Amino acid sequence: MLVAVRADASLEIGTGHVTRCLTLGQSLREKGHVVYFICREEHGHLCDVVESQRFQCRRLPRLPEGSANWLAAFREKDARQTCAAIDSHGGHPDLLVVDHYKLDRSWESVLRPYVGRIFVIDDLADRMHDCDLLLDQNLHDFPDLRYASLVAAETQVFVGPEYALLRPEFGAVPAVPRTGRLHRMLSFFGGVDSSNESLKIIQALRLLGDAAPQTDLVLGWTNPHADHVLDAARGLACVDVLRQTNEMARLMRQADLGLGTCGVAAWERCCVGLPSIVVVSADNQRDDARILESLGAARNLGDATEISVDQWARAIRDLRDDPRSLAAMSIAAASVMRGRREAIVKFETALASIAGQC
Repeated sequence: MLVAVRADASLEIGTGHVTRCLTLGQSLREKGHVVYFICREEHGHLCDVVESQRFQCRRLPRLPEGSANWLAAFREKDARQTCAAIDSHGGHPDLLVVDHYKLDRSWESVLRPYVGRIFVIDDLADRMHDCDLLLDQNLHDFPDLRYASLVAAETQVFVGPEYALLRPEFGAVPAVPRTGRLHRMLSFFGGVDSSNESLKIIQALRLLGDAAPQTDLVLGWTNPHADHVLDAARGLACVDVLRQTNEMARLMRQADLGLGTCGVAAWERCCVGLPSIVVVSADNQRDDARILESLGAARNLGDATEISVDQWARAIRDLRDDPRSLAAMSIAAASVMRGRREAIVKFETALASIAGQC
């Protein structure tokens, strides 16, 4: 099967769309399918990363300045450019994967004659889709109803973190409940960290002084504040700053507490039973942060741009002084992913089914 993936990364939208599609692409390639990407070269794109992982990447040009709001004219232009990229590859794909908040049914309908089946990854549920399969890997209050009016009746829809596209290492070892002692933390705020929470964590650790837990602080691929964070961390013995890593599963397993947002990393943390303190850096994370807190799996501080260094230090100190709550949060985090093994089998069966119809 030939698979095309249309996804973008940028300083504005982050890296999550492309990184989860890379996980999907690697899984499909291991099954013998041929996968290539179509990505726009916006500021903070990951085209080089895609190619470094041995995928072909058809690069679309940057949009003109001021067009980031994706007026209808640019959506139509994107559809034409995507069709041209598909034609240039020398054969229409059996499956088109679309992971992009600005693309909708009108765009997908233009692509229909160029592809066999369409698989959409979404979590906003704010527009209609013309697709055969849809995945929303976030937490929502009424998952069964979320896309009822947005897709055709025959579209197969999967909603919930148990279906999340995670790297294989997060399923290799079962979650281990934490004891409640806070000795080590893992800090990661996504590929961009637009509000520079990483710097706040460095400053919070300095406030905590000798009581600061040892911390692994991971900076994403396109973090624009990386140099500033590295400068701020100099001389701080309790922190190790890592410029991207392939060891995230190991780092999460050895940590007692995670600090981050509610992107894909939230489900990675839950897979290993890692309790967390989270902030919201995008509107699509609000449900996740709120529901994770209601389940007892995380402490939600609120909007990242409104959180101070003092608030971070106080939240860390509160959990350090409350081992019973921290241990309970670990159990709750692991329970979020209950039934994942069966869910993945169900989802992969559906994906194979639409692929078989091509």
